[in-house]
Amino acid sequence: MSDSTVPAGRLVFWTPTAPASAWADDPRAPALVHEHHVRAAAARGPQHVDPAWVGVSFGVGRVDRHQVGSALSAWLRRHEHLRSTLVPTRERCVRRTLPASMLTLCRDDIGVFADGASVRRQIEAFFDRSAGALGWPQVVFATVEGADGVTVFAGADHGVVDGYTLAMIPGQIRGALAGRAVDMPGLTFLDFGAEERSLVDRLPMGSEHADHWRSLLCNARGRTPAFPLPLGPSEGQLTQCSSYRWLLDGPAATRFAAASRDGGGTTAAGLLACLALAAAKVAGERHLSVVSLANTRPDRWRAAPGWFVGLHPVRIPTAPGSAFADTVALAAAELRRRSPGPGSSLPHISRMLRTEIHPRFVVSYLDVRRVVGSSPPQPEDMMLRSRIHGPAEVYVWLTRSERGVHLSTRFPDTAVARANVERFVLAAAHAAARVADGHRTEAVPTPA
Repeated sequence: MSDSTVPAGRLVFWTPTAPASAWADDPRAPALVHEHHVRAAAARGPQHVDPAWVGVSFGVGRVDRHQVGSALSAWLRRHEHLRSTLVPTRERCVRRTLPASMLTLCRDDIGVFADGASVRRQIEAFFDRSAGALGWPQVVFATVEGADGVTVFAGADHGVVDGYTLAMIPGQIRGALAGRAVDMPGLTFLDFGAEERSLVDRLPMGSEHADHWRSLLCNARGRTPAFPLPLGPSEGQLTQCSSYRWLLDGPAATRFAAASRDGGGTTAAGLLACLALAAAKVAGERHLSVVSLANTRPDRWRAAPGWFVGLHPVRIPTAPGSAFADTVALAAAELRRRSPGPGSSLPHISRMLRTEIHPRFVVSYLDVRRVVGSSPPQPEDMMLRSRIHGPAEVYVWLTRSERGVHLSTRFPDTAVARANVERFVLAAAHAAARVADGHRTEAVPTPA
């Protein structure tokens, strides 16, 4: 969040609350990844202070606090998953759920701040202490009443929301503020857990999917793939830093998508091809080996918030000087053989391989144009994430919107990592720009 733009103004915190007597035991089994997340947090202990929240900020115009509070309350009441909590015990995680009518929002007026940096520090500290894996609530809000209207900040423990959920929030809150009727979703993430477990129990443990994972780990000496360039010293708990840039604007992204289709792939395959070409150029790699994150929401859960994320092994052949058309075809073939669904959750993969999986080099792609919401995402909507520690992790998030393709990264805060991640990102950006520009050139008729 330290890299995001935060306005100055009057700061208000909003915290969901409910009487202790309102909670009821809920027999529905948790999703595998949520249970794994909560158990891991419990094992670290309540004194573990490394935050693990994600969030989104967005403007809602000039509205008063009562309207904002009503819209946020309505949104929380709408989503059962966010009115539920897991309590870890020795044998299992016990779910408890709150009736919608018993939820209220507690408003805390923090004060007026003349600079955005002070506001940012206040919001970050609030999310750090209030949006954790253990206990409830796991989603909290802050609003800033600034010169250009109200900006809403939502922060949530990563165990209850994914990127797709975050992209849904602005449109749904804006819709509530505009007075549009809020439909109660059918199936929720709480219903997904039982179905996921049933499907996973029927999956063969010696599947082709397991062979793909074993091959990826074998090529990395038993570990998940690492970033292709050095990251600097790896001792201790290194803080991670972030970088952000636009790879392609809207028209260029459209041309890039057309070029990817001509090569037999999608925009996601085309972007992976550009990352592969970048790895070949800056590191001399003959393969791009990564763990890929993908949205695994079944259609019936398309409108439900939750953590529907699968991990997939990706290994794309490449070499210095390879052509984009050849590489995108290989990337498309690699994506087609992935198996999105329950069998791609982190705890299932670890059980299937009989070893704990710790991703080191990760790529995620999300097309927010396909997100369910009362209104489409706006250019100023911004994803947020807490600070994190990790000496060897590099994450790359690629987001497609009407505005174009945006790339965000996090990596160890060392001089070596900053320089090498920048080299890699620039090479990928140049590859993507060349593809888009080349497709524009090909589309122009040659004069007779």
